[in-house]
Amino acid sequence: MTRDLLGALWTWFRIAFTENLGLKALSLAFAIGLFVYQKGQQDQQQRTVAVGVVMRLPTETAKRELMTPIPASIHVTLKGSSRAIDQLIQAGVAPVEIDLRDGQRQTVTFEARMFTLPPGIEITIIDPPNIDLDWQDVVTRQIPLQASITGKPADGFVLKGELEVDPREMTVRGPVGLVEVMQYVRLAAFDVSGLTEGTYRRPIAIDAPPNRVSYIGPRSATVTATLARRVSEARFPKRTIEVIGVPNAVVTPRQVDVSVIGPPEVIRALRAEQVVPRVDLTQIEGVDLKTHGSATVKVSVDVADASAEVQPPTVAVKW
Repeated sequence: MTRDLLGALWTWFRIAFTENLGLKALSLAFAIGLFVYQKGQQDQQQRTVAVGVVMRLPTETAKRELMTPIPASIHVTLKGSSRAIDQLIQAGVAPVEIDLRDGQRQTVTFEARMFTLPPGIEITIIDPPNIDLDWQDVVTRQIPLQASITGKPADGFVLKGELEVDPREMTVRGPVGLVEVMQYVRLAAFDVSGLTEGTYRRPIAIDAPPNRVSYIGPRSATVTATLARRVSEARFPKRTIEVIGVPNAVVTPRQVDVSVIGPPEVIRALRAEQVVPRVDLTQIEGVDLKTHGSATVKVSVDVADASAEVQPPTVAVKW
């Protein structure tokens, strides 16, 4: 009984493994393939990497400037096996190159074909997918140089007139939208700290140009500053003229207007009675004051540490 059972089992196993052998082999191959595919699917992943961007821009002679800021890299999401992606990242993804040398292209669109990738890796997302470009013509124009001062002169002294700049203009080159709005090129400040009366000349550096703008020419200019004593002015109208040399002489006009110019402290302390216009007949050569006569004489006013201007400057005197 046992032998019969064992024989039946052996016959069954022999028939199960030997009948339809080709079909069984094909089924086994499909099963192995399905296993490998499922295993591969389980190993698939997505990873986002940065890819450099290289822009080939127009030459200087093209006189075109790209105003749009271009990112140094864009982000690309890759799909593939972990091993393939790891190897790619270790080796580095080659940068994508964009040719903009004609200076006219308005948009850059990133496409998968622009990237160099090994087999088995595909791109699913590109961020950003495109970049709009803004171009401007490059122009050249002359713009005035502007000087300024810093510091404080010695007490009692001030800057006389405006600072003189040589050269007066600078050649500026850059995008038309930036150059056309520039009103001047700024110089570093001229330091007048502690300076007294005199003329001072110094080379002063030109400030750095704005971004995308360049200066053509020297990087400094000669600035001249003239300092003088600080002065104030006081007017004394209708001051009566005093005649020296002949008593009872007749003066026409009898009164003059006097302006006194000098240091502020002198002018503040000056009183009207100190401002005396005079004509000195004894200083006239070839005139005999002992006989009747007449002369046109300059009017003078003596004020210590100040100068005076008289209107009218001369008068007629009869004696």
